[in-house]
Amino acid sequence: MEVNIDDARRFATAVLTKVSVPEDIAADVADHLIESDRVGYASHGLSILPNYKRVLAAGFVTADGRAERVVDRGSLIGYNGHSGFGQHVGKVVMEDAIARTREYGQCIVTLRQTHHLGRMGHYGEMVAAQGYVLLAFTNVVNRAPTVAPFGGREPRLTTNPLCFAGPLPGGRPPFVVDIATSAIAVNKARVLAENGLPAPDGSVIDANGQPTNDPNVLFADPPGALLPFGLHKGYALGLVAELLAGVLSGGGTIHPDNPRNGVATNNLFALVLDPQVDFNTTWRSQEVESFLDYLLSCPPQDPSQPVQYPGQYEAENRARHMQTITLPDSVRKPFADIANELGIAPLTAI
Repeated sequence: MEVNIDDARRFATAVLTKVSVPEDIAADVADHLIESDRVGYASHGLSILPNYKRVLAAGFVTADGRAERVVDRGSLIGYNGHSGFGQHVGKVVMEDAIARTREYGQCIVTLRQTHHLGRMGHYGEMVAAQGYVLLAFTNVVNRAPTVAPFGGREPRLTTNPLCFAGPLPGGRPPFVVDIATSAIAVNKARVLAENGLPAPDGSVIDANGQPTNDPNVLFADPPGALLPFGLHKGYALGLVAELLAGVLSGGGTIHPDNPRNGVATNNLFALVLDPQVDFNTTWRSQEVESFLDYLLSCPPQDPSQPVQYPGQYEAENRARHMQTITLPDSVRKPFADIANELGIAPLTAI
């Protein structure tokens, strides 16, 4: 389903404002979701909108929730998101971290109790656009666990993403690593299930701990579980994210004594750095450029798929989607139902 970006923005903003989300917050959420679709991540794009409407109606998200700075020690800041939309809260918090980095050369920032932050690479791109470097760890609470620990048959963790981003010389797109510490993200599994597609090998186990390619087992009763990527290595990184984001932010971890209302709530620990690199003249920039030339000159296994660095995929997709985005066919009916229910113009394919 290919749609015009301006129409998609109009539709998403209208849906949110119709359910009492302030216009500035709705605009930030819509822009973030559309940008996720533009760069190739439908799992974090407009397909989430029906679920956002559902959790708003259930009172699990605060429509006008905004970021409150609760710690301010110059280059160390901490925020409470007050259960607001993460795409707005995260933008405000990251803009403050960027401003502090401009002043101090670095900033440590924590954030607790915000609804789904969305695609973490979005914030990495924000930071890299200012010439800075981001290292971020996120955990997920207020929902049941979805990821089994290495060697375990039941979920005890969530997808706990890591993000690293920074600028590159020579006019190259920024370097952006945005990965779940599970083999695939929950929203990726949701999109696969909705569209009748299999999960990759080694990514899912059923409720009996048996490997499967059926993503629907994650949403069954009792549910299956995602597996960590890279066996024990992804598992270990997931624990790092759980402890840094959950404990240092004050937002808590996934253990069962904390609330589990079925709504993804994110906590964040991040570091923003000014690398103090002049990408025009310095040895550092020349060294990065030489390394990238060496890396990308590697002969590919498949001649049609040259070696890339993280961030190129997103930049190439963004360039291909200047006016339109492609949405999964599974959104047609729920989007039509929402438009009819709220009395707004539908989002139509072109």
